[in-house]
Amino acid sequence: MTEGKDEKLIEDTAEETAEETAVKVKTVEDPEKAARRRKDRIKNAIIIFLAVLLFLTFFSNTWMNRTLPEVATAYVQEGTISPKVRGTGKVEADNPYKVVVKQSRKISSVLVHVGDTVEQGDPLFELEDMESEELTKAQEELSKLQTAYETAMFDGTVPDAVITDLRAGVESTADEYQEKLRKMQSRLDAAKARLDAAKAAKRAAEDQKVALEIQFARESNENKYNELTPEYTSAIATYELAKLEIEISESQNEDDKKELQEQIDAYKIQLAYNTKDKSQLGTYESQMALGRDYQLKLVQRVVDDATKDVTEAEAEITEIEKEKSELTTAIKAEISLTSQQVEIERAQEKVKKLEAESIGTTIDAPVAGTITTVGYVAGETTNADTPAAIIQVAGRDMIASFSVTNEQARKVHIGDPAEPQNAWYYTDFTATLSAIKNDPSDPSGKKLLEFKIASPEVQAGQNVALQIGQNAQTYELTVPNSAIREDNNGKFILIVQSKSSPLGNRYVATRVDVEIQDADDTNTAITAPLQGYEYVITTSSEPIKPGQYVRLADSMS
Repeated sequence: MTEGKDEKLIEDTAEETAEETAVKVKTVEDPEKAARRRKDRIKNAIIIFLAVLLFLTFFSNTWMNRTLPEVATAYVQEGTISPKVRGTGKVEADNPYKVVVKQSRKISSVLVHVGDTVEQGDPLFELEDMESEELTKAQEELSKLQTAYETAMFDGTVPDAVITDLRAGVESTADEYQEKLRKMQSRLDAAKARLDAAKAAKRAAEDQKVALEIQFARESNENKYNELTPEYTSAIATYELAKLEIEISESQNEDDKKELQEQIDAYKIQLAYNTKDKSQLGTYESQMALGRDYQLKLVQRVVDDATKDVTEAEAEITEIEKEKSELTTAIKAEISLTSQQVEIERAQEKVKKLEAESIGTTIDAPVAGTITTVGYVAGETTNADTPAAIIQVAGRDMIASFSVTNEQARKVHIGDPAEPQNAWYYTDFTATLSAIKNDPSDPSGKKLLEFKIASPEVQAGQNVALQIGQNAQTYELTVPNSAIREDNNGKFILIVQSKSSPLGNRYVATRVDVEIQDADDTNTAITAPLQGYEYVITTSSEPIKPGQYVRLADSMS
């Protein structure tokens, strides 16, 4: 067993030794292969570099041009300018006769067609046998106005005098209305003035009455005071007299009694005097009272008269204001009814006019000529805005017109001849500019050129293409209209100049300032520092500026 293991170990050792030997041999061979691989890589890199260099040398110009804006060009060269104004217009009869039916009537049949020749009086349309809508409506409106007028006149608010005048055809003027109102106002102002005067008189009388009552009361009080004075002194005297009588009855001395008696006699005299004075004062007060009552009655009569005047003035003002209100109502009613009368008269005139304009069962040709337009078909209803037919009167010219700019209109003059753009189509054709008018669609910016047409080959309703303007002139330098550019510094063109480079020719847009000499629909004549036959840029794939590189539309180099 041990031997077997030893043999196995020897075999394994031998195999490992053989593998190590093979590895050593392989290691000795790798440097050569690596050198060859390095040489191959260097060769491949040189080939790629030379290929890229070759591509850049031969194709860089084309590649760069691909990124530049593309421009279309034309030669700056000698050419002719023909400033023609061109346009297309519809041929119409000059001042054609329009057959207009002012009332609405229904068409039952159409008797003519465009191009037919008619004589005066020939029937053009047949109509249904009935009144027009306008006449029916006018009659209905007249009936309504008359009914409204009579209802307003007899509604109970219009004064009988106004009704009588209106029915008699008597109408007042504005001056008459004004004069009536002026007189009424004058009466009212006078009545108000009388009222103010009556009120002032009443206040004065009442003030006087109050003043007298105060005065009389003061006088009465004074008299009563005066009446009380004798009573007062009599009472004192009576008192003293009683004392003296007692003293004289008790006195024993004759001299004293004599003196006391003298005093008693004096008091009795005073009492008698006071009684007389009181009686006189009472009589005076009675007389004064009668005078005061009389004066108060007189003042009261003045107050009563003034009060009556105030009442009468107020009543008068009320009556005048009532009359003024009635007058105002009457004037308003008269004005309103007069206005209604005017409306009725107008409605009557309208009915009469429509009745006079009413036509029979046909629409006839008022003139002889050729039918250029038929406005209706059977079953339609006529109206004043649409001609039933348009007749080109024999012998009258035909006209055509088209719109142009103001600048174009300045290039032509009335009387200038025009020619058809497709002259080959006509054998006998003349056209003359007869009028230059404002274009209704743009009065400030456009004009209508109106031409008189004479040609047996042209009929109304056809379109003709015309051109008018100056004869062609030759100029040394002309460019397409699309080449003209403009900025704040004026008009200019961009020409293409060639620049050489190691990679080929490059093209630069160069500005050249120009002055315009003349122009037509396609070309413009210019003056500029040019030799002729330069390339001028007409269009570009994107906006370009002077000094910018470009590529030509027909060049890929």
